[in-house]
Amino acid sequence: MKSVNISCIGYEIAADWYEGSDCVLLVLPGFTSSKANYKDLTAAIISKTGTSALVIDYSGHGESPFDVQDITIMENFSEVVRAYDWLKKHYPDKAINVMGTSYGGFFAAMLAGVRDVNKLVLRVPANYAPKDLYTPWRELDREQIRNEYRADPNNFKEHPVLAHGQSFKGTAYVLTHELDEACPKSSTDPYIKVFGAEAWEAKGFVHGLAKSKFTQAQLEEYQDKIAGWLNK
Repeated sequence: MKSVNISCIGYEIAADWYEGSDCVLLVLPGFTSSKANYKDLTAAIISKTGTSALVIDYSGHGESPFDVQDITIMENFSEVVRAYDWLKKHYPDKAINVMGTSYGGFFAAMLAGVRDVNKLVLRVPANYAPKDLYTPWRELDREQIRNEYRADPNNFKEHPVLAHGQSFKGTAYVLTHELDEACPKSSTDPYIKVFGAEAWEAKGFVHGLAKSKFTQAQLEEYQDKIAGWLNK
């Protein structure tokens, strides 16, 4: 693994690059998480698939600059697009797969609408109201988003990000957690439907993998589900 910087307008975001095979996996962490928190999962997937991987820190996260409270969702998404374009520039002949978790799952689905994504892995994907995408995080009500917005399935009937699933030409896989209260089925099931995705539910897991209680066998199964699907 080596550290790389991805240029944005007037600043850079930090990323970790893992050299592997002919495919590339762009890994998009959850909100307030960092690439450091994805080392174990990324390493496991690489060992089971041989893929290359790029794991990024959005601005306001990990080793990247700025205060997350000053950042908007769309500003972080613009960095996701730049990370994809960095991969395409440096590895033009490699198919690009994307794995996003929660906040990153939302970005992964959005990216599939503006760039060519081969395989799409959405882990407990979050969703946000279009009106909130350009509002700094300090002005957003996270509890309202989690407990009210995502609980109402009517909010996802004509959601613009979910609309990307209608034209998506790749394949998708959605992983949900049985005890997830942050991203309930009312907000994750629509991803499965519109992307025509295969799906698997991790029994006994809460939203965050690090906060879940599991055995080594359960963790291995979790890793194998992702790696096995990527290897198809």
